[in-house]
Amino acid sequence: MPLLKVQDFINNKLISDEKLSPVYLFIGEESYFVDLCLKKIEKFRVVSDLDREVFYASETCVEDILNSLRTLPFLDDKRMIIVKAVNKIRAIDAEKLANYLQNVVETSCLVLLYLDNLKKETITKRKEFVNKCINSKNCVSVDCRKRYKSEIKEFVKKEFALKGKTILDSVILRIINENDTSLLNISNEVEKLSLFVGKNRKDVTQDDLERMRGYTTEESTYALSLNLESKNLKKSLLVLEKLISVGEELLLLLSVISSFVRRMLNAKSMFEEQGISSTEIAFRLGISKFYTKDFFLNLKKHDVKSLKKCLRTILEADTAIKTGGSYAAISILEKTILLICK
Repeated sequence: MPLLKVQDFINNKLISDEKLSPVYLFIGEESYFVDLCLKKIEKFRVVSDLDREVFYASETCVEDILNSLRTLPFLDDKRMIIVKAVNKIRAIDAEKLANYLQNVVETSCLVLLYLDNLKKETITKRKEFVNKCINSKNCVSVDCRKRYKSEIKEFVKKEFALKGKTILDSVILRIINENDTSLLNISNEVEKLSLFVGKNRKDVTQDDLERMRGYTTEESTYALSLNLESKNLKKSLLVLEKLISVGEELLLLLSVISSFVRRMLNAKSMFEEQGISSTEIAFRLGISKFYTKDFFLNLKKHDVKSLKKCLRTILEADTAIKTGGSYAAISILEKTILLICK
């Protein structure tokens, strides 16, 4: 079956009682789309905890996955086996799992999450496995790649349209620039702005965005990025505490910090090592002209060594969150902010 577009998968009736595919592959770096596709399946096929298992390919022996697939359902008619981080599966395990495509178990649904760009794949066996999934009649594969800015602009328009709103292109551009093209952050921004405008008005304006910022700045992920950028330790920790207290997901907060660190490292590299002009850097990184001056003033406050050290602590936080260690994850997020702002 050919690689499907996300919207085709979400909007069309590709999941039904009569024909739930034995295998699903969601491939691409855009976690927002991957989560959207996974939620569609889980919403349709609600299974008990006893018939649902989650594995991380980088940490699991493939035999454990295969044994789980072959286990008969306990309370439901199908088991759901979700394998995350397939982009990190070992070559030998990829080869073994590929054989499953030819001899699937009808009482199990295997969901594979490959959160990376297949074009960048360097492990032959892993790339072969993904291509076999895409070409298999037993697998539905969905393209969850990151979107270009031009595509994200249309995405924002459609998101507002679904909420009965229209929005100016200038406001869309600012939303995109402030959220580093992260669809998860942008989707949250659309939700907040639509609620702020209210049901009785359709047009969303620049003034609405400004007024909303005035009400929510201290509790926004955007405020967290701005305070990290200026190395304001006190405000950064305060914003983090408020975001956690209102129930913001730790993975989202980690994504915000991670995006900030990568952005600063890219800017430092282009500015200090490659000698690229600030105007060109601003263009490449999508920095709004309203913030270019402040951005480069703040850039001087950061050093490459500390930023690279932050990436290691971000990896620790990611592991802690995925293993259910929320308290440890919060502690590591605070540690990362200390490293950035010290």
